[in-house]
Amino acid sequence: MARKGENIYKRKDGRWEGRYHRENAPDGRKRYGSVYGRTYREVKEKLVLMKREQLTEQDNCGRLPAGYTMGEAARLWLEERKGGWKESTFATYRSIVEKHILPGVGSQQIKAWDTILCQKYFKTLREGNKGKGLSANYLHQIGIIIDQILQVVEEKYQCGRLEHPHTSSVPKHRTIQTPPDADIRKLEEYLQSEAMNGDVTCMGILLTGCSGIRIGELCALRWEDIRFDKGTMHIGKTLQRIRTFRDNNPEEEEHPRTGTKITITTPKSLNSDREIPLPDYLLCLLQKKKGNKNGYLLPGKKKEYTEPRTLQYRFRKILDTLGLPSFNFHMLRHIFATNCISHGFDMKTVSELLGHSNVTTTMHIYVHSDMERKKMLMAGYRMTA
Repeated sequence: MARKGENIYKRKDGRWEGRYHRENAPDGRKRYGSVYGRTYREVKEKLVLMKREQLTEQDNCGRLPAGYTMGEAARLWLEERKGGWKESTFATYRSIVEKHILPGVGSQQIKAWDTILCQKYFKTLREGNKGKGLSANYLHQIGIIIDQILQVVEEKYQCGRLEHPHTSSVPKHRTIQTPPDADIRKLEEYLQSEAMNGDVTCMGILLTGCSGIRIGELCALRWEDIRFDKGTMHIGKTLQRIRTFRDNNPEEEEHPRTGTKITITTPKSLNSDREIPLPDYLLCLLQKKKGNKNGYLLPGKKKEYTEPRTLQYRFRKILDTLGLPSFNFHMLRHIFATNCISHGFDMKTVSELLGHSNVTTTMHIYVHSDMERKKMLMAGYRMTA
């Protein structure tokens, strides 16, 4: 039986439970937490400690400016962290903040941010307008950004632990289904044929299919990066078009606030700077087209390079020509990773070829076990070794 005013009970399983007021929900209802112990005394001591922690946290939260919002927190995060990012990374994060976080939850007071509000927010993003919601991968990235925004607020204002998005609110990476083998074979045969006839675009696409490099890494490749004496290709740059923000550099008047520009920088992560062995037949094709060592592998018609969106357009035109279903250029990277696993490559090798920061990334995003492989592995299974 509970003692008056203490909210401590003995449970049917023999343990003692103490309940305490944890927080108020946005609708005003009280939410409770519990502590457990083998004795009444143990639970009472735990409740005293918990209430003491709550008082400390309430004092700390008082350091947050009154009415502090997610929008203010997001801008703080960008300002505090931008010094450690590449220009392209900052542009990506700022675009996500301005396009999705500020319109969605920018006016939301940060103290009221909880799992329920988070779930509603991600449900809206997932469903989108007229069924055009964001992908699971993109939503996952937004979830990570919000988590980092809250961490910056905790660090700056020493306000204790804020409630972070519950993992169930943020969709996990979906398993990516690669095109049928027949479609991939048809594409490969076409690319090989056209590359042998001197088509540099097809040669570049074939190079991606046989190495898993990113589209920006391909566009940044120069002939000096193809090391014929070693039979390898060095990936050390990436080329991409990023957004520019005039308020970051008032002197750059030629770039409107929503303008763009081409940047050529180091790849995505430290492990992205890598050496990739190339198949012999591909080295022969490259040798025939070898150009000036300082020149780009894929020169443009008006510029010295081909930019990613142009290459993406050409790739889709090739798929149309072959009568194949349209898929993104990045799918070639997925195809490469999946084929490597199917051919028995160990996970560390695949991860290094792809230039991932760690093996876990490779396993979570690019590799899935199909039903045929599961059947093959299970066919000879026995309970005894």
